Amino acid sequence: MTPEYNYSIPGVLKNAIDWLSRGEKVLAGKPSWIVGASMGTLGTVRAQEHLRDILFSPGVSSPLLPGNEVYVGSVHEKIDDNGTLIHEPTIAFLDSVVDNFVAWYNKQHAK
Repeated sequence: MTPEYNYSIPGVLKNAIDWLSRGEKVLAGKPSWIVGASMGTLGTVRAQEHLRDILFSPGVSSPLLPGNEVYVGSVHEKIDDNGTLIHEPTIAFLDSVVDNFVAWYNKQHAK
């Protein structure tokens, strides 16, 4: 999960991925899943575009399940005072994308 900073990812996240792409390239071939939430209506769409490019770069090569994006916009209206997600349509959507990812992951590793 990443916040969006000036239409991109935080520098700390970029630096961590850079370190993981060195030497043994520990992310290579390991599936990733991008989830973002924001108070705006776009729900980190632009940050996720940049992160997707980074994850596909030669030093990282982390596969993503196409069509399983999670952009939660107006998140402040979907959580309670404790930060718990209470918006039923969003909960149902997240359940479906988790199921999609798990099935995809299991299919990838059944080979």
